[in-house]
Amino acid sequence: MADHAEFLQKAAVDFQRRFVASFEEDIRAGKSWGYATICNAVSRKAGGQAGGEACERIASRVSRLDDALIREVGIRALSLLAASFGRHSKRVECRNGAIRIAKFCCDENGSLQELNNLSLAALISGFSKWPDQAAFRQAAVAIAGEVIRRAGSRIQLSDLTQQGLASLVNGFSKWPEEAASRQAAVALAGEVMHRSGRLCDFAQQGLAILVNGFGKWPEEPPCGQVTVAIAGEVLRRAKWLHNFNQQDLANLVNGFSKWPDEVASRQATVAIAGELLRRAAQLTDFTQQGLANLVNGFCKWPEDGVCRKATAAIAGEVLCRAAQLPDHTAQGLANLVNGFSKWPEEAASRQAAVALAREVLRRAARLCDFASQALANLVNGFSKWPEELPCGRVTVALAGEVLQRANHEKGLSEFTSQDLRGLVDGFSRWPEESAVRRATIAIADEVLRRGVRLFDFTQLEAENLINGFSRWPEEAACHPAITDIAKELQLIHLQAVQHRVEEKRYHQMSEPRIAGSSSAQAVVNVHDATSS
Repeated sequence: MADHAEFLQKAAVDFQRRFVASFEEDIRAGKSWGYATICNAVSRKAGGQAGGEACERIASRVSRLDDALIREVGIRALSLLAASFGRHSKRVECRNGAIRIAKFCCDENGSLQELNNLSLAALISGFSKWPDQAAFRQAAVAIAGEVIRRAGSRIQLSDLTQQGLASLVNGFSKWPEEAASRQAAVALAGEVMHRSGRLCDFAQQGLAILVNGFGKWPEEPPCGQVTVAIAGEVLRRAKWLHNFNQQDLANLVNGFSKWPDEVASRQATVAIAGELLRRAAQLTDFTQQGLANLVNGFCKWPEDGVCRKATAAIAGEVLCRAAQLPDHTAQGLANLVNGFSKWPEEAASRQAAVALAREVLRRAARLCDFASQALANLVNGFSKWPEELPCGRVTVALAGEVLQRANHEKGLSEFTSQDLRGLVDGFSRWPEESAVRRATIAIADEVLRRGVRLFDFTQLEAENLINGFSRWPEEAACHPAITDIAKELQLIHLQAVQHRVEEKRYHQMSEPRIAGSSSAQAVVNVHDATSS
């Protein structure tokens, strides 16, 4: 391998010196495939710095190609180039070169039909390194359309390698909100299910990528079926979990957690938690995102002792890395807080939560970077330790952010009903704070605007909501929204009780009459129940 790396690095230097300057001329001479294959080889890890520089120089030339010349490169060569550029996503020229290819794919989407399934996978794999760029999103939709077309035709997806399947699923998962991505993922899930009897042939990394990818669409039954099947395969490999690297373990847990009601998901996750405990001394090798994904997954089964112990071990590692908390993404911080809050009595969870609260406070001027769900998870999570001063201070700051968003044109419309319930429940722990009270009133206005019934509150959630609002009787008296919500929730609860009683009465009347029973008595029962 050392000789191979040395060869590639020397080849990269020679390639730059002798050929890159002639790139456009050689395209016209029909030699673009040679450039693509060389770039694909030297851009890999073994190519080192020299390979990255060679890839960057080619990307720079590609970014400036006109329409006529890029057509001469050909879609097959472009797919290899896109995959190569994606390996060096931090280089601006590589991104620009990939954008030029993405625009070509959108303008000439018919050319995608010339690619085999593996080339399609290489294309989406490259583009997926820049999910925030509009050009790549549009190109991904075009590629997804081609996958959907093939899935429904005689071409099918049967010639996809295991790696190709994983690359496509991973790529589309970067744009889960796109309808085409969802449909393509469902088609790919069907293909994996066709091979469910051969999951033992899949590499462990491929299984982890599939689970993590399909986890972006938990509401799609085929994605759930595949994940459960893979969970069974992971269980069969339980004795060899030591062969899975830390990223694979984190991806598996993160994916399985999207289907917490499935027995196989729980059992596979518990097995991984046990493996993590065996590796407790190696937690330093896990990335920040990996730790956050593990915690976010384990917390879906808070009643399991092994998941609890594994999370406590991770909390200890997070504390040891407190100086590195600024490196966490906003979502990563929210996942950690949400996860640790499922075991608030754990000393390690408490201490880690306090450290996380200080980090969120440090970002007080940038709370706009947090997604709505992340804000709700932070508020609800920190509320498990109301006696900790940093948790209270950060909640006040988060309440201020909620108020700012409420005053914008969109208001709180981006918060789901679950997010709003979590915010009210969390804010209720600090009733004396003015910002918290005002944020809760803003939430009350949003609940009333949408219609209380649309929230489909359970009885417990309704009680928590009323309890949260009741912490501020002076606001409730002068703010009709809170009073209206309380009345509506009580009415909904009353109607639900009446419905259950009437249903019971119907079943009683359908049964053979029993001595001493009467319809009059049933009416009395309904009246008594609704009165209560």
